[in-house]
Amino acid sequence: MNTKVLATGATTLLVLAAATGCSSSSGSTGSSGNDGKVAGKSITFVAGKTGDPFYITMKCGAQAESQKWGVQFTATGSVDWSVPEQVASVSSVTSYHPSGVLISPVDPHSLEGPIKTLQGNGTKVAIVDTTLADSSIGITRISSNNLQGGEKAADTMAGLVSSTGEVVVLTPDLTTTTTNSRIQGFKQELAAKFPNVKIDDVRQVGDTAQGAASAVTDELSAHPGLVGIFTANSQTGEGVGTGLKNSGKQGKIKVVSFDAGPQQVAALQSGAVDALISQDPYGIGQQAVDQLVASLTGKPVNGGIQTDLASITRDNVSSPTVARFLYKTDCGS
Repeated sequence: MNTKVLATGATTLLVLAAATGCSSSSGSTGSSGNDGKVAGKSITFVAGKTGDPFYITMKCGAQAESQKWGVQFTATGSVDWSVPEQVASVSSVTSYHPSGVLISPVDPHSLEGPIKTLQGNGTKVAIVDTTLADSSIGITRISSNNLQGGEKAADTMAGLVSSTGEVVVLTPDLTTTTTNSRIQGFKQELAAKFPNVKIDDVRQVGDTAQGAASAVTDELSAHPGLVGIFTANSQTGEGVGTGLKNSGKQGKIKVVSFDAGPQQVAALQSGAVDALISQDPYGIGQQAVDQLVASLTGKPVNGGIQTDLASITRDNVSSPTVARFLYKTDCGS
């Protein structure tokens, strides 16, 4: 994840401008007209980490879709990936009584109580990106197909290392549902299709680039035959590039990383990483608003939606077909 943060306080709502530079994808089901059923309604986005381009892009999609429906839109969230910060954000949002909320829980258990309270006050809740252990919470769950993302990472890694050799996996933690699904998909795909690519280690490094950079040195020492590293999120990807450069191994060890913010794309183009597995956060934001509006207007709601991912390399990063998978740092870009 990007270490740049927005000025958004953890418990302060930002009322966003009605007009944005974000454009809707072809998958949107919103309506540019307002039939009166959503007049006076409001939707709030609670991000997992406000300064991360992934969540900024999701906010852009939700904001643009809310504008199409004529719904007031606000945003808040955690500056850091922090349970206490997000609990405080949810408590603040609950006091505002918004009509609908889309939220990316930073923990599958700790946020259940606060979100249940929010939902119990009459707010419709869409769970986005990450998830909760209690499947009864929320009207819908919308996320990338992270298992598929792990499979794409395995396929891409196998191609880079000629389907043989030792690899390691670096992840911020082993509790976040999204990264766990990516690791599961990576393991399953290698076992099923590329048995000569062996996973030597799955290591927790924390959600910082510094932690990942330090881990690279240890992994290179422990596994001298290492040919590849899969990083389960953007922050670990940034750190791996630094660690390999410091060790004189950049370009020699293949790196497949998740997410495609500006820093990740720059790392790809410079050769610090070799491939990015990118999500569609803009589409997740759009879909969440559409499902919230459906619920608020008494229409059928899709209870589970998984969005596509793309494997991005230096060969296709400039292709129009992958443009929608590149993340934003603001809604005007």
